[in-house]
Amino acid sequence: MKSSYSTNGGSGSTRKVRVRLLGGLRERAGRDSIEIEGRELSWKEVLKKAVEHVEALKEAIENDGSPKPGYLVFVDGVDYRLLPEDHEVVEEVVVLPVTHGGSKEVSGRRVELIHLSWRDIEDAVRDVADKIVGSGFEPDVIVGILRGGIVPALLLADALGVKNIGVMEIKLYTSVGVRKPRPFLRQPLVIEVKDRNVLVVDDVSDSGLTLQHAIEAVDLYLPAQVKTATLYIKPWTNLVPDYYSRSLDKWIVFPWERREVEEELKASGYNI
Repeated sequence: MKSSYSTNGGSGSTRKVRVRLLGGLRERAGRDSIEIEGRELSWKEVLKKAVEHVEALKEAIENDGSPKPGYLVFVDGVDYRLLPEDHEVVEEVVVLPVTHGGSKEVSGRRVELIHLSWRDIEDAVRDVADKIVGSGFEPDVIVGILRGGIVPALLLADALGVKNIGVMEIKLYTSVGVRKPRPFLRQPLVIEVKDRNVLVVDDVSDSGLTLQHAIEAVDLYLPAQVKTATLYIKPWTNLVPDYYSRSLDKWIVFPWERREVEEELKASGYNI
């Protein structure tokens, strides 16, 4: 596999932006990166140029340079959804599939699922609980992020013997005139956390946006200390929690959301 490819035929002085390809996208492209001339370009313009040279990128990038459903883009280490539309790239754009592999395919689109059992969840909860105890951190309150984090929060509370459990709901919205989603606190905390040790729990840290916003929201309530825990993380997450069981690069289907995931996939045009 080639490690890089440059759009510049010579060795001129034009500054270049590196576009890195990860996961199954890298395998299908047969290379892990490409260099595009012009750091004065926006990240979308960089990706449009990259598509001209890497055929496999057509499955991931729209005509306007934005990522298609099922793909994430990070610009200089920041999720594209947190950037202004005209952000100029400094060094690097990373493109990676949220859904890897090819166990299911419709019109050339693929999604690889991993169906977790309740036994898998119990093992992950036990692993995370052991790591929390081993670290010496003693949470006074566990806060589950709705909806995916509520079941792990309840199970961890039981494993750790924590009686105080709260919930908070964080959503992504599109503000007027702005296409990128922003996280906001839809349901605030109603449990007292001031001067207490708080453990914020979610099912998985994917991009890390939701977990990061949850930490910032809990901090407003003046806790003594805030730690985070998820059962799983994705390899590309921008926020690795303090405690987690393992990393998975597939589309995770939890036992409490099988029907929901199936409906979402069908609505997106996948056969399951």
